[in-house]
Amino acid sequence: MSTSVVPAVRGERVSALFDEKAPVLVEVRFPGMGTSPDWYFCREEEELDAIRSRLGPGAEVRLHSVWDLTDPTGGVVIGK
Repeated sequence: MSTSVVPAVRGERVSALFDEKAPVLVEVRFPGMGTSPDWYFCREEEELDAIRSRLGPGAEVRLHSVWDLTDPTGGVVIGK
């Protein structure tokens, strides 16, 4: 599974995901904290921005189109 973690590429991939394959299922993981992930359903990139603004350091955001949940690329991963 490949993921996108380079900042410039990540921004382009996030925008492309919302432009081409919206709506997007957003999974927020909290590595090393022993908690379940949070899930969100976003139709616009601005909704994702609001979610990310509330996250603390170490949170990991995974994005997948709801139309392609078996995405062979592994989706887009964003760290906080």
